[in-house]
Amino acid sequence: MTPALPPGTAAAWQSLVDDLDGDRAAVAGFAGSWAGLLPHRTGALLGALARTDADGARDVLLTLACTADMLGMDRLADAASQGLDALEEDGVAGAQRHTDRITDEARTAAVVVASALAQEGWSNL
Repeated sequence: MTPALPPGTAAAWQSLVDDLDGDRAAVAGFAGSWAGLLPHRTGALLGALARTDADGARDVLLTLACTADMLGMDRLADAASQGLDALEEDGVAGAQRHTDRITDEARTAAVVVASALAQEGWSNL
């Protein structure tokens, strides 16, 4: 695939390409849009938690966990899942304990995606 992607992430992207009958442009577009939305999503999470809006926080955490998993961004998926578990167990205060890790992993994921999309294999779509 591309050397910028960790092996598990590369496999996830290839699986998406295969599911879309080889449409690498669609996967690249999805990944780029997803990475571009990460600052908004982490901001929405922080805002929901600041307002003690458990439902809003749950929506963001589910979105982050599921989409990160789909793209093979396992560390972000794990961080968001742990935040979701903490929200369910300990409420907003529990989820707040995970925000630093979630935002750090989101930043890292965005860099990984941008780096991968800048590689020759993805840039000449």
